Amino acid sequence: MKRQITRVILASLVISGASHALAQEPSLYLKIIREDIKSGKAAAHEKSEMAFVRAFSKSKYPNYVAWEAMTGPSQAWFLERYDSYAALQAASGISNSEPLNTTLGQLDEADGALRTGERNMIARYQKDLSYAPVPANLARYRYTRVATIRIHPDRTSEFAEMRKILNDAFEKSGSKQRRVVYRVMYGAPDGTYLVLAGMESLKALDEAGLPSLGEGYTQRSQVALISSESTLFVVNPKMSYPPKEYIAADPDFWAPKPKPAAK
Repeated sequence: MKRQITRVILASLVISGASHALAQEPSLYLKIIREDIKSGKAAAHEKSEMAFVRAFSKSKYPNYVAWEAMTGPSQAWFLERYDSYAALQAASGISNSEPLNTTLGQLDEADGALRTGERNMIARYQKDLSYAPVPANLARYRYTRVATIRIHPDRTSEFAEMRKILNDAFEKSGSKQRRVVYRVMYGAPDGTYLVLAGMESLKALDEAGLPSLGEGYTQRSQVALISSESTLFVVNPKMSYPPKEYIAADPDFWAPKPKPAAK
């Protein structure tokens, strides 16, 4: 029953004004459900996740976005946004209400046959480590580059200095690429950080050259880093349950109308 309990965290999403879903400031917390998909089962997994979307759409369950890995092992990430741990506790009862609880249990059993593993993480936004020169355009992001970084837990100050050197270099170069940093609080080894860079097009990678960082950055990285791995994801709208603001901003992507049958 793990999936229905963790997926429900989005019920804590607070919508105010135009929409928290389109807010410029990143969410304080991210709940990330990472599913490792069996080889050759991507299409079947997509259909399985579409059944989850249909189940949620018949309830008051809030929204989430699904990513599929373009590089590395076959995996899907489901990202849920919320504002406090207290909201998580309050929201967990929604998934246990009937008939949603029974439906999600049946779907999760079938979906489990398509997975080789699963990891659930809770991560907290690190504003002082992030680089966000322009407002987010979440509804139009189609790709995301995720750098998973592990540092020695006692080297957080060196890591903070590394990020400052990086962000200063990005600013001097005039980079408009957002790089939002989250620290994984639960669900991964201590010292795990995620650096998220959303993109409307892969063309952004052609313009995202790394500036010169100098000897100071190299020395700090040698002391602080354990490992670093980058993964490129593509947004899958079929497996997502997007906010209505996303659909209004780009209906052809998030909720395309069925094509008329051929005569």
